[in-house]
Amino acid sequence: MNSDPTPLPPPAFSWERSIAPEEGPPITFSEEVRWDRWDRDFDEAGYTPPPWTIGPFAKFAGNPILAPTAGAWDCGRFGGGVHNGSILQVDGRFAYVYRGEREMEPGAVPGMAGGYMCDIGLAFSDDGVAFTKDDEASPFFRLGHDFKYSFEDVSCVRYGGLYYLFCNRWFWPDMDNPATSGAFLATSPDLRTWTTHGLCFPGATRIHRNPVIVQTPENEAARLGCGFVMYLNDGLIATSDDLIHWHSRDVADPWPGGENCFAVVDWDERYPDNILVFTGGPHSGHFYAVGEVLVDRNQPDRAVEWLPRPVLTADPTIPWENGLTAEEPHRPISRMLDCIFFNGLTRRDGKWWAYYGGSEVYTCLATAPAQ
Repeated sequence: MNSDPTPLPPPAFSWERSIAPEEGPPITFSEEVRWDRWDRDFDEAGYTPPPWTIGPFAKFAGNPILAPTAGAWDCGRFGGGVHNGSILQVDGRFAYVYRGEREMEPGAVPGMAGGYMCDIGLAFSDDGVAFTKDDEASPFFRLGHDFKYSFEDVSCVRYGGLYYLFCNRWFWPDMDNPATSGAFLATSPDLRTWTTHGLCFPGATRIHRNPVIVQTPENEAARLGCGFVMYLNDGLIATSDDLIHWHSRDVADPWPGGENCFAVVDWDERYPDNILVFTGGPHSGHFYAVGEVLVDRNQPDRAVEWLPRPVLTADPTIPWENGLTAEEPHRPISRMLDCIFFNGLTRRDGKWWAYYGGSEVYTCLATAPAQ
């Protein structure tokens, strides 16, 4: 006599799909975009990366290290969870300032009946692996009048006793208007209480998004000869004397690799006159992969060289990097396959710690040896 099949465990998230045909195929760019400015005939087998590179990166065997929390502000949705955060070192601990997603609450945004919303939250770890979310401090910004905004993708630095948190703020019905949407700034003495300064470029004529601040390996904002430097999407760069007031301009010859996701100086004593910029986006056939660009420190809008292949890519054999849950049975939770992006990198204990997104739902860890 046949026994009844073993029942499947309940979904880890209420929004999981056992099958997801209505969600459609994986999200990606056209092949032309994914290969734009990259050499298809490049000899990878015979290539040795230049010495300015950070890498190779090794993914942590215990990934993912952070997941959405059921019923919480960062409960997740199909295609979005906890990711795109900054990592800082605070009193010997790792502090992760991250983006958390959820389905849009009814009435949250005037004139919209569905979609998603994000806010920013905080988690701590003693070892860089086991993180505890700070539920008292989180979330930061979707309060009162700001409940209608979505806050995403963090670049957080420390300078002069304050933390400066840059992220995207979106008002979905008016997301192409620089007076309501784009790069946003808040400051804090302790990562828990925040003073919001609003949009960084409210008078701009086009959207300024994905702000990335040039920083040291220990995540201090770096003052260069021209002041503080911010990289933005769509070929934009900005400078500031105080990290509050910014002035932007176009980069004459933007480098390939999609979005800028992190920028660091003084990572290697052999390169005092350079900036290392990490990119995340279409790269040599990938939808989103992490690349590296060497930039002139004295002319931070001029690329000197870039790697012909990415240093971090999604592995389709890893469920949480291939749109599936980390828990068995591996159910579909995202269409963001072949998608690796990060905003958080720090140097500690002789290695680099990079916190990247797995299918835009989880946070994962990869490390590389440091000079």
